Amino acid sequence: MSEHVRDLLAGAAAEVLDADERRRVESHVRECAACAARAEEWRALAGGLRDLAAPASSPGLLARTREAIERLRAEREERLWNRAALGFLIVFGWTLIGVAWFLFELVLGELAVRLDRPLGPTVLWFAAYLVAGWFAAGAAAVLLGRRTHEEEGRLA
Repeated sequence: MSEHVRDLLAGAAAEVLDADERRRVESHVRECAACAARAEEWRALAGGLRDLAAPASSPGLLARTREAIERLRAEREERLWNRAALGFLIVFGWTLIGVAWFLFELVLGELAVRLDRPLGPTVLWFAAYLVAGWFAAGAAAVLLGRRTHEEEGRLA
């Protein structure tokens, strides 16, 4: 019995071989009585398996599966909402800082002229505050994005 064809006999009985492999098995089975007998055994086994009734799944299993799917959908929707909210908050924070800078210049610039005080140190502190706010918002976005990416990796 050919070793290569013997490995293909079960696949032939299950009807999962491609056309070339199927032709090779059929050709060999016509010439080899031992392989023909073995192929018939596999066909009988495959036919018997096809005749078996499919096991019924328990209602509890179906309910748990549906609950798990719904929970996963809810978690994905929540992550999408969290991403959108985070994006909005970052843009809102940057916009707020920009508006605050404009108002700061408008109000304190006029006050400094009236009070005859230099604005240099105040402007530097506000610029440092502005840059620190941008870095903090960026760091928060990166950390939350990384956490979300890790959670998605575990769920996938």
